[in-house]
Amino acid sequence: MTAAGLVISGVAGLGILVVGVCYLLVPRAMAATFGLPAVPPEDATPWLRLKGVRDLTTGVVAGVLLLTATPTVIGWVLLTFTLIPLGDAATIIRSAGDVRVAWTVHGATAALMLIGAALLLVG
Repeated sequence: MTAAGLVISGVAGLGILVVGVCYLLVPRAMAATFGLPAVPPEDATPWLRLKGVRDLTTGVVAGVLLLTATPTVIGWVLLTFTLIPLGDAATIIRSAGDVRVAWTVHGATAALMLIGAALLLVG
């Protein structure tokens, strides 16, 4: 069970790192897939890059934890990081965005992370 939880943690960490890099390289294209009802205006593009920096950093933190922390610590951090996709989904839904994206992308990510955290904390 621990191995599966660590794999899920690694996939989640790598996934958010890739998302971060994409927000740095093609921020407006990424924003169009997020699920919100509108892409911010062109002059707000730097705000999208800030999201990229934060996502990339989250992925790096996940990698560092996988290399240095115990499975229990990784489980607790993964559980805490689950707040990010849950918050994203809630924001999309409250903003009259694409509910399908809120649940299939952000909700599914949160569910996978919860499973990984449970495997690490119980295993």
